[in-house]
Amino acid sequence: MKIYRFAPLVAAFCIAAGCAAEVNYGEYVSENRYGLYLYEDDGIKIKLSTAKKESPFVADGICGKTGDLTEITVKTEKSHSQAQITSQSFTGGDMSYLSARDAWYISFGGAPEGGEIKVTLTLDGEKTDYTLQSVLTDEVMSGESALGCVREHASGLFEELTENGTLNAEIFIRLLYDGKCFYYVGVCDREGRINAFLVDGQSGKIVAEREHRM
Repeated sequence: MKIYRFAPLVAAFCIAAGCAAEVNYGEYVSENRYGLYLYEDDGIKIKLSTAKKESPFVADGICGKTGDLTEITVKTEKSHSQAQITSQSFTGGDMSYLSARDAWYISFGGAPEGGEIKVTLTLDGEKTDYTLQSVLTDEVMSGESALGCVREHASGLFEELTENGTLNAEIFIRLLYDGKCFYYVGVCDREGRINAFLVDGQSGKIVAEREHRM
């Protein structure tokens, strides 16, 4: 397993370096989760994410056509037999229960915007209104800037996968939140090998990395 280790870079340098790249690696992003809205209280956890994502999504090292996608998960302390979610920002509808996640789930095309999203959650016929707050602040860099940090940090990896101005891989960028914002950046080659990096959303530092296969 190859490990590429370089000194962490600050966000400002990463952004400038990304602009200087000869290859537009943004063209190879098959998933860019750029929005994340959360609510947690009273035994309810609601997470709404917005993304540009390949459809159908296949981790095969090739970036297909992408489109806007919204995904919502709801976790409850109590058991319920039915769940629906609606909003003025989107149509929504019936949610499916995913036992593997122990959560209710729905996805649909399009992406709501703004600093907050108001939703109505209906559990077994009982409606409750919630306000989801965006995790993004002015201090958080974009996913494209996080990719620039990874490209500088693991320049050898990108050189290895780039041939005649073409990247023989696809890239996943996912906004995460754990007390603060991070970005997961994964580079998946044609053999299914994924080099994954966790980027601090404010400083641009690479805080973790690993290699794995799908």
